[in-house]
Amino acid sequence: MKTTVIKIYPGPISHLRRLLLGSLLLTAFLWSACEKLIEVPKAGNLILSKDVFSGNETATSAVMGLYSKMVTLNLSMSNGGLSVYSGLSADELFNPAPSSSYDPFSGNMLLSSNGIISNNFWSTAYRNIYHANAILEGLAASNLLSTATKKQLTGETLTIRAFYLFYLVNLFGDIPLTLTSDFEQNAVMPRTSSAIVYAQIIKDLEEAKVLLTANYPSSAKARPNLFAARALLARIYLYSQRWAEAEAEASSVISSGLYNMEPDLNKTFLNTSNETIWQLVREAANTAEAAVFLPSSGIVVPPLVIRDNLLNEFEPGDLRKSRWLSSNIVNGISYSYPYKYKVRTNSTVSESLIVLRLAEQYLIRAEARLAQNNIGGAVSDLNVVRTRARATATPAITNPLPNLSTILTKAELTEAIFHERQNELFCEWGHRWLDLKRSGRVDQELIGLKPNWKPFMALYPIPFSETQTNIFLTQNPGYEN
Repeated sequence: MKTTVIKIYPGPISHLRRLLLGSLLLTAFLWSACEKLIEVPKAGNLILSKDVFSGNETATSAVMGLYSKMVTLNLSMSNGGLSVYSGLSADELFNPAPSSSYDPFSGNMLLSSNGIISNNFWSTAYRNIYHANAILEGLAASNLLSTATKKQLTGETLTIRAFYLFYLVNLFGDIPLTLTSDFEQNAVMPRTSSAIVYAQIIKDLEEAKVLLTANYPSSAKARPNLFAARALLARIYLYSQRWAEAEAEASSVISSGLYNMEPDLNKTFLNTSNETIWQLVREAANTAEAAVFLPSSGIVVPPLVIRDNLLNEFEPGDLRKSRWLSSNIVNGISYSYPYKYKVRTNSTVSESLIVLRLAEQYLIRAEARLAQNNIGGAVSDLNVVRTRARATATPAITNPLPNLSTILTKAELTEAIFHERQNELFCEWGHRWLDLKRSGRVDQELIGLKPNWKPFMALYPIPFSETQTNIFLTQNPGYEN
């Protein structure tokens, strides 16, 4: 029986180190029945033993532990939290009943002491980045793994680190760029400019592209392949306004032949969907999003409700409104709620949290093509998305969700792209919140909707506990401690 060892290094531990410490303790070395943790530290530095990276199976177990942590805490950054809390921050959702959890996000009145910001977003992301860094260091130092395993695990872990860095930099702005498992260095890391963080994300994903293959290393697309890295990179290039690179990466995914637009909208978010590029799988549970979005019965007010401005965006004959939204009528009032994921309970697992899917790649390519004055190409991509969402014509709606025309002006097509993104990606990974910010529309859209809105609210506050512990970590403007 092989024993996996965690070595303990004594010494003082800072607050930040306490936040990071738990990531390695929960590494899923129990993936193999013949492995176990024999030492669990109470404090101090700790590293993965070299033994973990002495064989393909144990090294793979370390990475499996990272995936497990991504979906451990409900409504964390990587387990539904972005869809819920960013949807409230944007113009998608509101909570009809007072809630100490939801009110600060719905009203954009966050404090730096907010526990969700600190625990569900910041700390969870940095713990998992630390975990990824430790794995990357262990993989790099090992000469005992097969070349194929080492490449695959390194490519996957780089993709995961890039994923977390992308959301951190978009939620908080300049952030500490931690690329090591050195506690001492991480504990005093100042904020790094967003441009440098984006450069690192691109570096990670470009390297992952070289290391990964088109074949998925596991079932259910639960671990990234080459095209998952390329799909995420397409988004990064889009946000960086590197239009040609965004188009090229999206095109590589679209033309790979591995994915298809799911013709039945009711099947888009099943864990067997042909549209899925990468999804996070929980072994014995459906999605945390459905558990929050779906009401407990058909006669109660949903905990979170779709705002009217989103409901009014759907054109006649757009099936996304009827397939991806549902409603309860309570006391004569209709309350619409997100219905992309349709299974609230865990009785039968049929849905997993989809991180990347094909429709976004068409929308990325459309925007990138428009920026390069390829009107026809942009319209063609938008029409792919619209065609999938089109209802059958009826006497009442004779021309449902018609194709867009190539005679649209660039300004009109820009509006059409963000309209399609809003309708296709609503309540999904915070797309709308990030779109409003990167397009410069956030003040315009929210100032009339939310009476307390101020421009500085487009960034979330750095957790107060972090700025108190790390004197080199400054706060975002507007969130004075």
